[in-house]
Amino acid sequence: MNRPKFFDIHSHPNFADFDNDRDEVVKRALDNSVWLAVVGTDKESSAQAVKLAEKYEKGVYAIIGQHPTTDGEFDYDFYKKLAGNPKVVAIGECGLDYFRDANKKQEEIFRKQIELANEMGKPLMLHIRNGKNVSAYRLAAEILKEKAKVVFNSHFFAGNLEEARLLLDLGATFSFTGVLTFTHDYDEIIRYLPLEKIMAETDCPFVTPAPYRGKRNEPIYVIEVAKKIAEIRNENFEKVREQLLQNSLQFFNLKI
Repeated sequence: MNRPKFFDIHSHPNFADFDNDRDEVVKRALDNSVWLAVVGTDKESSAQAVKLAEKYEKGVYAIIGQHPTTDGEFDYDFYKKLAGNPKVVAIGECGLDYFRDANKKQEEIFRKQIELANEMGKPLMLHIRNGKNVSAYRLAAEILKEKAKVVFNSHFFAGNLEEARLLLDLGATFSFTGVLTFTHDYDEIIRYLPLEKIMAETDCPFVTPAPYRGKRNEPIYVIEVAKKIAEIRNENFEKVREQLLQNSLQFFNLKI
């Protein structure tokens, strides 16, 4: 397989939305020089992410963990066994989602997943979402500063500039989705962050970028996200594309 040009660092082709054409979707990405990380949100989807990644020698990888809104306890032993697979490149998506409910259980499970990442020596893929009157980003930053011994990425970053600074000071990276193609809400943050700290993702099947709005999102559309990042920063597309790729490979500790 040739060297990739793009890396969708956060995708969900393991979800039911892709049951009818999963292999075609992955092949379409790979044929267009797009590599992808398949992300689990619970035990079942994490196992499915690994199974899908194992079908490909290169270009498809798995991230396993428990989403903060997933019910139930965190099965440390189950995820530890899964994390031992060489195709697993990160732990997550994990973190704090206070959009509907802020509770201590989320914090407890988040800490356990940080512990697992530390033990396995694998980075963290974070899901953080603020509540109405509480900054989940600020609390997550406090927990990460205390507990994390590995690098971490704030997936689908949707915080403000102050919250971005908090995580940046801890060495975080940030990934952005197709939302950039139909809102200017994050333009200031995209320009503020060092390019070396930015990565691109689709979070498919969600948030399909323009010009494909109304269709199901899929990993190949990460190309549109990369284009928009370059446009917002007013920088050469090839320069931005190559740096986003390098950032992704470095984050997942992949050698090509």
